[in-house]
Formats: sequence, C-alpha cells, structure tokens
Amino acid sequence: MESSIENQDYPWYAGNSRLIEPSVSGRWLAAHILQAAIIMFWVGLNTLSELQVFDPDVAMYEQGLVLIPHMAAEGIGVGPGGVVTDTFPYFAIAFVHWVASLVLLFGGYYHLAVGPSDLSKGGRGNTKRFAFDWDDPKQLGYILGNHLLFIGFASILFAGWMINHGIYDPTVGEVHAVTPTAENFTHIYQYGWSTPGFNPFFIDNLGDLAAGHILIGLFDMLGGIWHINVAPFSWEQQLGARRDNYSADGLIGLSLGGVAIMGFISAYFCAVNTFVYPVEFYGAALEVKFNVAPYFKDSVELGDGVYSSRAWLSNVTYYVGFYCLQGHLFHSLRAMGVKFENLPKALGAAFKVESSQPTEAAQPAGE
Repeated sequence: MESSIENQDYPWYAGNSRLIEPSVSGRWLAAHILQAAIIMFWVGLNTLSELQVFDPDVAMYEQGLVLIPHMAAEGIGVGPGGVVTDTFPYFAIAFVHWVASLVLLFGGYYHLAVGPSDLSKGGRGNTKRFAFDWDDPKQLGYILGNHLLFIGFASILFAGWMINHGIYDPTVGEVHAVTPTAENFTHIYQYGWSTPGFNPFFIDNLGDLAAGHILIGLFDMLGGIWHINVAPFSWEQQLGARRDNYSADGLIGLSLGGVAIMGFISAYFCAVNTFVYPVEFYGAALEVKFNVAPYFKDSVELGDGVYSSRAWLSNVTYYVGFYCLQGHLFHSLRAMGVKFENLPKALGAAFKVESSQPTEAAQPAGE
C-alpha cells in the first residue's frame, strides 16, 4: 500500500492520522520518538527554570514548583523535615534529561530521513520486528507486549529505589528505605472502597506502596510476555473487527481513553493524598469544587494570586486528562465512520434558511 500523505488533502486536525498507512510506519515511529524528545527536553528545561527561582527559605509549595517537589518526595536532595540540603542532584537530573532528549532527537531524525519509510523493509537492528499492519492483531499484540514490558520494568525499578535508597516518609519526616513484608502484599488485595481503612486514594505507608509497585510491575511484565507470544483470541478479533477497534483510529481512541482515566485518577490522588505527595513539598490537601467543570482549590489561603504546587499539578493533570478524553471521543467516532471533514458542509446545509416571502423587484430610479 503506497503512502497517501502527499496525494491527499488532510485537514489541520489530522495530526499523526496522516501516518496510518503501513508504508509510512517509519515516520509513525519517528513522530513518537520526537514527541518523547520534546517531553524530555521540557523536563530538563523546566527543572533548570525551577532551580533558578527556588528559595530554600520559602516553603516549596508556595513557589509554584512542580518538578523539584517530585524529586524531593522521592528522597533526592532532602534531609530531615524535608529540608533541601543539596540542589546539585536536581541539576544533574535536568542535564540527563537534556542528553536523553538529544539522543531521542537524533533517533527521530534517523527514522524520519535516513531509515526505511516502511519498517517491514528492514533497517538497523531488529527494526523489522516492529513493522505493523492495522489488520494484523498478532503483530499489534507484539508491540503492546513490548510496551507493557517497559512499563512493568519501570514500576519494579521504582520499587527497587524505595528498597535500596528510600523515599521521603512524611509520617517520620525523614528519607528511609523500606522492605515490603508478606503482610504488605496481602494488603494490596484489600484496597478498595468496600474495605474500611483501605481506600487506595489514601494509602499511608511505604510498605504497601512498594508492594503495590512490585505487583503491578510483575503483572505488566507477565501481560507483556503473554501479548508477545499469544495472538488475541478469536472472539477478541471478532469483537475488534465488529467495532473497528483494530483500525488506527479505534486503537488510538482506546489508548487516549485509558490515558484520560489515568489522568483523572492521578489528579484526584494528588489532590487528596498527603503521604505520596507530602504537605512539606506540595501544600495542604485540596478541596474539590465544581463550576463549569470540576476543579481543585487550595484549602489554605497562601496569599493573593498564590496557588500551591498541589493545586497547579492537580488541575493541570485533570485538564490534560480532559483533553485526552476529547481525543478519545474524536478518534472513536472516526473509527465508527464519522467524517468530521464533512461537518461544516452538513451544518451549513442544516442551518441554511431560505425566505418564503417573495422579493419585490427594485424600481428603476426616477419612476
């Protein structure tokens, strides 16, 4: 199937949708790598920007910081009471992200301009193994499996950080390591609104936090191995074909829907949990308000025009999740056959009003 990028007029909102043809799968990969490069660059730049304005004599949450509080909560550069004792690790982390962004930038450029446009035609390393076709559920499952392996590895890596280095524990005001016990692993199955004292949004100890990351990481890695080796069952493939889930728009819509749900969960978790997001770094827990849409408000007034780091992070995360939800709806409707490019013409026809009254002919001047 030949590329249709150059010979079709794509609307401005199409974005990466113009890269859905398997013949341009290399460009699809390049777009995703370059997006990761932008994220890495932003993290490095914003960390350095926060370091420029950071004042250790002022509460961290009153300075509108977001990334430094994250690193402090992970036990980096802080001592007893959450006091920042060393800012060099923050600079080093920013620099590492900048280097990573450059590596990703060159990787994106390679797949855009040097590597094969169609990954199925091969390339360096095991590039060919990641070629895909929207009508090949087995190959799509293989790619999903590799993603799950990376996510699971990252989760276990964070648990390893907690076990070997430790993170900030606001209950004792110190950074310390933790080794989850068998009891912590059994607690995981009790979390939920039906078990008193085990609301997942109010987890309050490092042992359960570490055990949860280990179990989720193992579950993701097992799921990754499964999807790499086992094709979707026949009933799943029929479901996908019937609802068009295996089209580009169908899969993107499902993915954006999942990201939106995680965004909403993360926003509320940050707003109310003062253990994973300590008060020392993020400020007091927020109040959930509703105007045109839900939003989170500081429960403690910090001054005119001053908002806590918790308020910034929760609200931004919520609205990013909200926009991902719009993307989910957009792509899901496209997968169901909605042609958004035809909407202006259809709306114009629907709202066109023609007068039923006869129009008098204009009289010549002077009569």
